[in-house]
Amino acid sequence: MRSGEVLSLIWQDGVTLPIHDGYRAFETMFSRILPVRAVCLLAGASCTRPLAMSDELELAPALPLGDVLVEELPVDLPYGTLVLFLPERGTDLSSLLGAAVGDALQLMLNQAGLPMERETDALYLVAHAAMRRAAGLRAQGCALETEAFALGLGQSLERHWVVEQGGRLPDPTLFSRPDFLWQPSLRGYLSRLDPGFTAPDPRMVNGDLLRVADTPLVLPEWVHRMEAVLRAALGAPERQIATLQSRLAARFNLQ
Repeated sequence: MRSGEVLSLIWQDGVTLPIHDGYRAFETMFSRILPVRAVCLLAGASCTRPLAMSDELELAPALPLGDVLVEELPVDLPYGTLVLFLPERGTDLSSLLGAAVGDALQLMLNQAGLPMERETDALYLVAHAAMRRAAGLRAQGCALETEAFALGLGQSLERHWVVEQGGRLPDPTLFSRPDFLWQPSLRGYLSRLDPGFTAPDPRMVNGDLLRVADTPLVLPEWVHRMEAVLRAALGAPERQIATLQSRLAARFNLQ
């Protein structure tokens, strides 16, 4: 989504803070799958799917997303927060959670410095790890439907791997089945789409791949740790990253 479209989403459609208890559970489950500090907002009609964005996303020169949001909403938004826009008409929170996790994983990979030829492998691995984390939450008694989660995740990955990259699936219903990640046809499609794809064995993927912290991290630190973990898992060389200092610890809404 372009900067102007994000501003339109906020200023014309309007965004609100969710008040239903289900969204608190949503945020808790999201952070247990991906340990990154996040805030959920409900967006209007032009938001048809979950969108994950950095609070530092510049919508105009010197106008980051976080600053716009604290002007519009009664919320304090610390720097380094992942912002999740959810469609206000969405009713299946398990499906929304899967799609939100998928979009957040893509944002993480866009910000990480992994070699381009390993990005498909990386997304394939973290998608499997996310499914294992979701299954673990379900086993612990969380109100999470894993099939719906998988379908939401599939919608996000289909958008990235098929729609945005102009690919053509041999089976157009592949991403509409909850076990799509385990299908040989997916590995075959990704091998044709990306010659660098090595088709990792799903049985070797552990949900702990995503467990880079026990409590939610600020977005840059989460990206940094995930990059290090993925480089190790993929056998890619380490990259030296300069430490960036935050300008302030938090934004404060003074209304």
